[in-house]
This record gives sequence, C-alpha cells and structure tokens, in this order.
Amino acid sequence: MSVSVSVRRTAAVALAASSLLFAAACGGSDSKSDKPAEKDATASSAPSAPSAAAPAGAAKSVTEAQLKAALLAANEVPAGWKADPEADDSVGKADNGDCQKFLDLMQSQPAALGATARQTSNFDNGGQQVFGFEADKATGYLNGFDATVAKCASFNVDMDGEKAPATVKPLTVDKAGDEAHGYELVIDAGPVKMGFDNYVVRKGAALSTFSATTKQPGAAPSADFKTVTATVAKKLDQVIKG
Repeated sequence: MSVSVSVRRTAAVALAASSLLFAAACGGSDSKSDKPAEKDATASSAPSAPSAAAPAGAAKSVTEAQLKAALLAANEVPAGWKADPEADDSVGKADNGDCQKFLDLMQSQPAALGATARQTSNFDNGGQQVFGFEADKATGYLNGFDATVAKCASFNVDMDGEKAPATVKPLTVDKAGDEAHGYELVIDAGPVKMGFDNYVVRKGAALSTFSATTKQPGAAPSADFKTVTATVAKKLDQVIKG
C-alpha cells in the first residue's frame, strides 16, 4: 500500500523547515509478506459498492503463490514509473478507530488488516498490496465500507506526535471482483497537503489495494489511475477463481 517515497521526502523537507519532524509514506520497492523473509513486486485496487455478507464457507483461503501472481509487473504500470528502493511503513494513526482502515489499506504493516498473508511492492508514483484472509474475513473487513467513508469525511492523523487534519471522500470506480471501492485521502501536514487516490478490490478471501499520489489533492484521478486499477482487478480475478 503504499505511499511514494518521493512524497515522504518532500514532506520531510517542508516540515523540517516548519520545525515539524515528520515522514509520511508506505511500502518498499521489494514486496513483503506477513512473513518477514518473503518479498515480491505489487499493485492494487479499491471497491465501488458496499460489501455484502458472503455465504458461510464461500471464500477459500488464499495461498502465497496466488498473492504473488496478483502483483503488478513492471510492464503493467505507466511508463516512467520506477520501483521505490526505500521503505517507510507508517502513514500515521487516526484519532477515530473506524477511520484507521483507510490508512491501513495504504501502509505496509505486518499482519495488516488481520490478514494471514501479504505481498506488496511500490513504485515512485504508487504502490500495491495484496492480502489473503481466512474464509470470509475479507468480506467482513469491507462490510459497510461506503458508510465508513461518509463517517470519516473529516478526522485527524497523529504523525510522530503532530496532529494533521485528514479528509476522505469516495471515488467512483468500475465494478470488479466481488466488490470494489475507491476513495481519496488527503492529509494536511502544515506546509504540505498530500493526496492519495486509493482502490480496493475483493475477490473471495483476497483483497488487492492500490494507492497513487495525486499531483493536486481534490482533483479527479488521472487516467493512469484508472488504467492501473483495471489491471489490478483483472489480475486478481485471474488468480482467484469462483
């Protein structure tokens, strides 16, 4: 999930000038799984309709091989996107627990979201994470997603002891997988306002998420965002059958 390291560097320079010690970004160029030794390359997507409860036993657990196969390859991202060689695993902590999931879907944390397995990789303009869950826990995690977006229209993010106002608004995305959602997260860190377009798609017991930095927070997502999220959804659909 994942925030571009270039954004973190920009924010760190600006905030240092304002006597704020801060670094915001997620994920590394090498993909990671919840098992520290495993690494790979990735990309992801976000849901567009509220999740519905799946029938008991409908979703099968996801393997590491499936997660790796769902990652974006270097030739599947826009020209000029480079693998991000650094990792910074935290965007911050929301002051409202319900809003934390919008940060968790972006930042690469061990066992994030309660997943049993994870693969992730970042490029300088965006990053992907793919999560595998047991049975129907992926469905439960996204249950009521759209309502939570509305509830978290405005909240605060604690970044190294500094509070930064944040907003979340829905993004319209194409239907995909069993459900797909989109949202924009904007964090106002004093001299720097950072925007991230996010996509989450679920297929069975797997979630694939993709985050891209925005050039202008509040503006419509770029054409690249729609192209990459379509690929994210297609790859997950190919890997997770049924």
